Amino acid sequence: MESKIAYLNAELAAVAEREKKREEREKKREEEIAAAKEVENKRYAALQAQLTFLFKSGNILPPCPASSDGSDQEDDENDKSDKESDQGDEE
Repeated sequence: MESKIAYLNAELAAVAEREKKREEREKKREEEIAAAKEVENKRYAALQAQLTFLFKSGNILPPCPASSDGSDQEDDENDKSDKESDQGDEE
């Protein structure tokens, strides 16, 4: 009976040790994620500052609101003229 108790105590100690190691790994991983996010935020802030500086200094222009949807205005005009010429051909 005492040998079973000793075995179970050893098993409990092993389980507790594994749980402690798992918690340490989780904590380390969370710290790594937080550090990576901090680096990413700093990089974003630096890029934002660079863009703001360039914009204020006049070295770059802000994005055109009409092209912010990804369409090209020249293509739109060409499409209109193509449609008009197609309609003229049909009549």
